[in-house]
Amino acid sequence: MIIYIQIGENRYIDGWGTTKSTDDDVQIELDENHELFKTDIHCWKYENGELVFDEEKRQKLIEEYEREQKKPSESDMLALAIMELGQLIMNGGK
Repeated sequence: MIIYIQIGENRYIDGWGTTKSTDDDVQIELDENHELFKTDIHCWKYENGELVFDEEKRQKLIEEYEREQKKPSESDMLALAIMELGQLIMNGGK
């Protein structure tokens, strides 16, 4: 299967498609079952004409995702602020 990859910062893959979208796209041929199609493309680098999977980057992306998931949402923060404000009002500002 022929695809075109977009290469970003530090030679990491930013995207891919079956048609060329810019003059900078790189044409490569991959098996339809290649791991690139089963994993986060942002963990792949294009080096010396080869795709290389970066396990360390994969772990960093997982950690970032998990950190974001643990953060309270905007609506949760607003609800908490409203509850605290209500508590202040009920306690006479104390």
